[in-house]
This record gives sequence, structure tokens and C-alpha cells, in this order.
Amino acid sequence: MASNAPQPVKRVIGVSIRIGGEEHSGWLPAGAVKPLPTPVRDVLVDIEIERNGPNDCLLICAAQDGSFCWDDWFQSIDDAERAAKERYGIESRDWTTDRA
Repeated sequence: MASNAPQPVKRVIGVSIRIGGEEHSGWLPAGAVKPLPTPVRDVLVDIEIERNGPNDCLLICAAQDGSFCWDDWFQSIDDAERAAKERYGIESRDWTTDRA
């Protein structure tokens, strides 16, 4: 039986990104100690562009160690590719189009 699960249009496997280092930005009660920034760590991620509808798509970033995954919606594959270049340094030549 065929799966209805979306298939990646493009992917890049094993991109090293640095996450963390965010300063606390929320409300604290008077006299409270400001929390330390989130820990900084380097993580290997897999990045995919997946169709979400006839024209729109998702840019999905998932840690290979399973510690996080997030996605962002884009109106087109070109927009998702531009965002991947700006955020993660992925060039056009880095993408593969093989199926999972």
C-alpha cells in the first residue's frame, strides 16, 4: 500500500550548525537572578524541503541525535532554498533529490 506521507523534494544530510547562546528575554520577579544563556553546542542536522501543498513547502531541520526538530513554511521551493542558504549556508549544489 502506498504511503500518503509527504516525500522530501530536496535534502542535505549532516550539516553542522551551532545552537544555543540565547539570553533570557522573559519577565522575572523583582530580585530574581537572571538565568544564564542557553548552552551552546554544535549539532549535526538533516535539512529537507518537503511539499506541503500544490505550491507551498516546509523547510525541515532535524538533529541527527533526535534532540530537536523544527520546520518553517514557505510559499515556494525557491523561498525555502533561499532561507536555507541564509540560515545554514546551504548552496544550490549541496542539495540532493533522492528519495528517502
